[in-house]
Amino acid sequence: VFKMRAEGLGYIPKDWIDAYGITGPNARAAGIPRDLRKDLGYLAYPQLDFEPITCTKSDAFGRAELRLAEMYQSINLIRQMVDKMPSGAIREKLPNPLYWKIPAGETYVSAECTRGEYGFYVVSDGSDKPRRVVVRGPSYTHAVSVMERLVRGVNIADVAGLMVSLHTYPPEVER
Repeated sequence: VFKMRAEGLGYIPKDWIDAYGITGPNARAAGIPRDLRKDLGYLAYPQLDFEPITCTKSDAFGRAELRLAEMYQSINLIRQMVDKMPSGAIREKLPNPLYWKIPAGETYVSAECTRGEYGFYVVSDGSDKPRRVVVRGPSYTHAVSVMERLVRGVNIADVAGLMVSLHTYPPEVER
């Protein structure tokens, strides 16, 4: 029954990916091999053997299949990390946060999360506390911009399944 309801539901065309800022599994389900872990090569990811998983179905069923494949890929990545983990202490005492100084300026840092690109914009005046922090989660883009287009003409009973297929997180949308 799931396959019957999900196939063809909420198809996202490739040309929407950049136009709407679609990231993560929703973009990869449309055949775009974009994965910040690979593209930016942060933390230990450059030392791991993996390629972004993609498909071309780009509907609710394709997104579900892709996420299942990514769960197996995550298990493989964890195994690789454990194999490459250096020996020695795994806990270190950090300096007292009261003495941390954040350099004056601004920066934007992004990372791949299960829903897509998570971005952090931080502004500092050089004190021990950031002056401004803005978090950009993928749920807002996926739930508001994309969902608004995808829901047109959809049976009301399929709206919840469509929203779940986009892997949105409501608290991330309402800020």
